[in-house]
Amino acid sequence: MAQSRPYVAALLRLAGPVALARLGIIGMAIADVVVVGQLAPNELPHQALGWAPTAVFLVSAIGLLQGVQVLAARSLGEGNPLGAGVVLRRGLVLALIAGVVSVALLWWGGERLFSTFGVEAGLVPLSARVMTVLALSIPLHLLYIAGTYFCEAIKKPAISTIVMWLANAVNLGLNLLWVPEHGAVGSAWATVGARVFLAGGLLIWIFFLRDGATWGVRRLGTKGHGYGALLAVGVASAVSQAVEAGAFSGMTVIAGRLGANIVAAYQILLNLMAFVFMLALGVAAATAVLVSEAIGRKATHDAARAGWTGIGVNEIAMIAAAAAIVAFAVPIGRAYTADAELAGIISSLIWICALVLHPDGAQVVTASALRARGDNWFPTFSHILAYAAVMPTLGYWFAEHLRMGVAGLLFAICIASALSAGVLLLRWWAIAGTPAPAALTDDTPIAGVAEGEVRDR
Repeated sequence: MAQSRPYVAALLRLAGPVALARLGIIGMAIADVVVVGQLAPNELPHQALGWAPTAVFLVSAIGLLQGVQVLAARSLGEGNPLGAGVVLRRGLVLALIAGVVSVALLWWGGERLFSTFGVEAGLVPLSARVMTVLALSIPLHLLYIAGTYFCEAIKKPAISTIVMWLANAVNLGLNLLWVPEHGAVGSAWATVGARVFLAGGLLIWIFFLRDGATWGVRRLGTKGHGYGALLAVGVASAVSQAVEAGAFSGMTVIAGRLGANIVAAYQILLNLMAFVFMLALGVAAATAVLVSEAIGRKATHDAARAGWTGIGVNEIAMIAAAAAIVAFAVPIGRAYTADAELAGIISSLIWICALVLHPDGAQVVTASALRARGDNWFPTFSHILAYAAVMPTLGYWFAEHLRMGVAGLLFAICIASALSAGVLLLRWWAIAGTPAPAALTDDTPIAGVAEGEVRDR
């Protein structure tokens, strides 16, 4: 048996800038929450509720684009770098279609998306206005995500990271300009403006890459994975992320049923966990790239080692992050809002957030490793069980029936994440050392993709 190569250094080189880019994504959300929390704190519930349905559509569509990362990396492992450009172009088409559909559905839903689920009537009109503005940013962000996945697959993640942090500066400036007068709606428009910069800046940079000819970014008519292959990965991931995002948004609705202060506290704590979760997403993306590339080289043992390395590195990162947020619980609460009572609630519950980080990070890294080696639907079924069935049920029971409020919602997230992580880790342990499906490692088109589909149209 050939000696398996080490992956710690390779994973850290890729995960570092990837995690910084993911942190930049949540950095925008944090800036939105902090500026509104300091300058228009009474509108925090409207901002939280406006984001809830928007996040479901956005995160689901991001999952649909997962195939760009997996298949562009696999193209490199197969010795077809031009195929990465084919994957990018097709990914951009999917991004536009998914974005436009998302905008249409959110505008059509309007206030009904809130009133139907029992959100306090006084919170509904402004929350719906925030949502309809945020919807306009979805196609822009999806174009950025498609470009980002391509950059990560060709191991140039710094490009998307730089553009993301420049966009953060744009977002903060627009927030400070518009929130004092327009509140949460002004913050939503700041998000739209920042994402115009985000998508345009990244795609222009990719088009003018010095070695762009190597990857086929300016070339048509080359061979590569078709739309069927992209959707084979992306649909499973989209369903999975839709379930998870929908469940978390449902938890926001439960908080909204309990009152404005509850939903504001829950949104801020969720925002804090999401910030740390970006570290796990960075490790997950790097893990997916390295596993996919190894599968393209038909190196099963390398794929297994890359996956286990990602899982281990993530756990170390989550332990460090958990210790940090607990140590700085009081300053974190004060930084988020000028409301002293709300800041106190936040600080007192951060220890529960620290418990959530470990299983939540483990499940996303393991799911990425599984999808990278072609096991697309098992993580989806795991997420349906944990996040669609278990989490909302426990959240409702703990928060409303047992009157635990925000703490009950957080404990429900922790239990669901532990269930998901346990199931996925067992699955990875069972299949990591086995050969990947033949459709991923032979020289024929991926199963379900006709020969004519592997040519760029």
